[in-house]
Amino acid sequence: MRSKGRLGAVIISGLTAVIAIVVVIVLGFVGVNVSATSGTQTQVCGVTLGINASDDTVRLLGASDRTLVPGDRVRVAPLCVVEVVSIDGDVDSDLDGDGPVVQLRWRLW
Repeated sequence: MRSKGRLGAVIISGLTAVIAIVVVIVLGFVGVNVSATSGTQTQVCGVTLGINASDDTVRLLGASDRTLVPGDRVRVAPLCVVEVVSIDGDVDSDLDGDGPVVQLRWRLW
């Protein structure tokens, strides 16, 4: 009976390790996409960011005073980096705000 319990514990430990590795790879290299309209707020990594965008630049209020363009990154938490992917001039009528839609991607690094 003990060997079955040990085998089950080894299998569960192995699966847990594989799942943890996959999560780190996805969050570290691939990232998670977030879409927000200028003039609204979004929550990323537990930090509330105000989005202030024009046609070609964006400011992430609460994270940085820098003006960012697509491709720029800013660290918002010790294990969270936000990258500006794109700034689209189209307005999504389902969201509050009346400015461009900003595509963000957050990762662990």
